[in-house]
Amino acid sequence: MKKHDDGNDTAFLSLSPYLRYPDGDAAAEWLTRVLGFGPAEAARDEEGRWYEGRIAVGSAQVSLGGGASSPSGGYLIIGVPDADAVFRRVRAAGVEVGEPEDKPYGPRTVTVTDPWGTTWDFWQGE
Repeated sequence: MKKHDDGNDTAFLSLSPYLRYPDGDAAAEWLTRVLGFGPAEAARDEEGRWYEGRIAVGSAQVSLGGGASSPSGGYLIIGVPDADAVFRRVRAAGVEVGEPEDKPYGPRTVTVTDPWGTTWDFWQGE
């Protein structure tokens, strides 16, 4: 636990990424098909539309909200054992993506931007 200047102790137990999309079903389908995430699960409103949900990303979860008037357009970094395999998967799904890059600060990286503006960086070696 870290003691802050004001004398209070603060414990942080978790961080939960939450992204907002206009259509949660479409976002979950794209993230599963293109990036290989999943499974996804959703709570639905009275009309059957995705309201709140989440999708598995390895052992982590990303919460997805549906019905947003504008997407949140976040930036997420995902550790992977093989950035080239991610590149091949994304290309095979028909999505345009730049070649993997060896960054000067360490990781081999593949960057993918989903159709709603969220950037997904896949890092190998960090």
